[in-house]
Amino acid sequence: MAQAQPGPVRARSGPRVGTIATGLQIPWEIAFLPDRRALITERPGRVRIMTSTRHLLAAPAARVPVSARGEGGLLGVAVDPHFSANRFVYVYRTTAVGNQVVRYRLVGSRLVGPVIVARGVPAGENHDGGRIHFGPDRWLYISTGDTQSGGLAQSRASLAGKILRLSPAAYHARSARRPQIFSLGHRNPQGFDWQPGNGLVATEHGQEANDEINLVRFGGNYGWPIVQGTGNRSGFVGPAVVYTQTLAPSGATFVHRPGSLWTGDFLVAGLRGEQIRRVRLRGGRAVINQPLFAGRYGRLRTVVEGPDGALYALTNNRDGRGSPRAGDDRVLRIFPPAG
Repeated sequence: MAQAQPGPVRARSGPRVGTIATGLQIPWEIAFLPDRRALITERPGRVRIMTSTRHLLAAPAARVPVSARGEGGLLGVAVDPHFSANRFVYVYRTTAVGNQVVRYRLVGSRLVGPVIVARGVPAGENHDGGRIHFGPDRWLYISTGDTQSGGLAQSRASLAGKILRLSPAAYHARSARRPQIFSLGHRNPQGFDWQPGNGLVATEHGQEANDEINLVRFGGNYGWPIVQGTGNRSGFVGPAVVYTQTLAPSGATFVHRPGSLWTGDFLVAGLRGEQIRRVRLRGGRAVINQPLFAGRYGRLRTVVEGPDGALYALTNNRDGRGSPRAGDDRVLRIFPPAG
């Protein structure tokens, strides 16, 4: 396990950053379609479309009914692996009766025909998790928070404080199925991606700092609320990286496109930390742990690799915890430094 310390990195040239969309209302996730358009969720319940030329359409693709108190609302979005054939899109939403995954069909620029494919995830004003991604195995992975009830994270009877997954048969079904528990003992995981050759890597909000990056394995128990941070204990999986100063890590991505100085690195959007953290993992520990853009854009909710090789980040300065700037919230496009 590595304690987080910034390391000097010499780049041939710095990254290039530009704002490509402004005026969003607490954007939470961005997911690209095969035609290079992108879907962007806004926490109050709107799905927006960004065209392949990076123009944000004014009319929402959908207005999704949500309970947007606290940290809840419309959160993750993911595009079906067989989208070209079925046009399916999935969103994670908070409602008065719990968190749900809902499937839509994209017709033109509209999402229609909602079907709930996963329900029964407890919801709270805080700690709702909310990230959904398809894995290399084509299962749909779902991160859930403990809803500030830490004991739920250790209970296999509850879907809170877990990373869950749905099989293709389950997320294509006509009614809701109970997800499989992939891992447990999580406080509030809000970002994850797959490191090539090394499996699932996830971010974790700690309590009073102790934010984590975890190498997540099937059946693993990551300790919350019994243990967190560096407090390792038999029977629990310890973190790969611990942040002793609060980062509040949210969405994250590995840089897959070759040819840059960041290729292979894990990039993590920081909310309270107001940065993107560049982490290079090797042998289960961080060999590079570098803050990028610290304080420059305010709170950052996620960072996603786009089909053009650029990275796309969303600010969250209008979520009630930041200091909005002119144009917030915004979509940033980042071109990594050449390798």
